[in-house]
Amino acid sequence: MRLFMSTLILFVIASVIQTGYGHPKATDRADRWQLRLDTGDLRFYRDLETSDGYWILIYEVTNETNEDHRWIPQFDLVTDKGEIIADGDDVPRNVQLTLLDTFGDPLLKSQSDASGPLLQGEENAIRGLTIWKAGHEDVREVQVFAGGVSGDTAEVIHPISGETKKLHRVIQFSWFVDGGVDQIVLKPLPRRAVGSGTSVRRIDTKTEETVGGVQVQRKWIFR
Repeated sequence: MRLFMSTLILFVIASVIQTGYGHPKATDRADRWQLRLDTGDLRFYRDLETSDGYWILIYEVTNETNEDHRWIPQFDLVTDKGEIIADGDDVPRNVQLTLLDTFGDPLLKSQSDASGPLLQGEENAIRGLTIWKAGHEDVREVQVFAGGVSGDTAEVIHPISGETKKLHRVIQFSWFVDGGVDQIVLKPLPRRAVGSGTSVRRIDTKTEETVGGVQVQRKWIFR
């Protein structure tokens, strides 16, 4: 019995150590390269023909490194309902074209057209429109994880399966949904601090409330 209890205690301690310290912490400084990503605010859009709802976000990515890169964006949207939605999934072309016309920006590109070489300098920045088809619409918190903006990766051991997982350095954003979505169509959603958010894809679900003692609205994480 004593042997069993000692083994159990050691297992719990090992699990706590691995869970508490196993997830790498990303900083604002890249080990390899990173692109500059500026975004607007998240908005909701309703297609009047189908009544389908969509989340939309405009961004601009700039290559301030010393070499050209290829921009391959990957934007995941996560809701407080546990949904993980990849950008562009089940988004019809006519919805993309309608939104491009709505914003009326000749430099704005749909996500499929935005991928490609990203040359150095502000004059070569790419402005893209990211669209997610909404699932649950009665949500109160929405987060976006922007990938493709950094070359940094990290490997961790999953504390349960023991498998090696490769994580990518991404930027995390978060917004509140204040009220019913049909009352806020195309209106900017208010930002929320990312420290208290939850990424359902992270191996370590512990999140820090602050970065450097200050609540932030965007931060780098490994995911």
